[in-house]
Amino acid sequence: MKDAEVLSKVRIFLREEGVIIPKGPIKEFYSQLIKLSGFGIGGLLVFSGKKAGKMAGAYIKNIAGEINPTIEKVVPYVSAFLEETGICKVEEYNVSNSHILFRVRDSIFAQGVENKKPVCMPLSGAMAGVFEEVTGKEWDCKEIECQAQGKERCVFEIRLKY
Repeated sequence: MKDAEVLSKVRIFLREEGVIIPKGPIKEFYSQLIKLSGFGIGGLLVFSGKKAGKMAGAYIKNIAGEINPTIEKVVPYVSAFLEETGICKVEEYNVSNSHILFRVRDSIFAQGVENKKPVCMPLSGAMAGVFEEVTGKEWDCKEIECQAQGKERCVFEIRLKY
């Protein structure tokens, strides 16, 4: 699913620009935030994720070496970023011009959380933000299944807004 050149470029970027943070404290912080916050914080988490996603989108355009890379070229980079940073493990993705579906496991946001609704709002926002930055168009991302709901995986549907 991921070619060696994509992984190499992402790993070099992360070594030069990234920082390693233990997942345990992040998972615990997010778990407590979800438990204590109740309703109303979702929009802020999506907004924050979208801003981070736009930053990642600018980096992806840079390492892809193109001003306007295709969605098909960007998706493997997004997948590699998610896995190499430890945010989640991408099981599968499907791409069309206006629709992208990601199936992932072990989202850092869903680990240690039980909820009736999907909880990976920062990741939803980040995915939308990446594709907005890369394409210059508006995208919406919705988590339609979440491991925090007891599902096998988290599923994200990313659609081009018309």
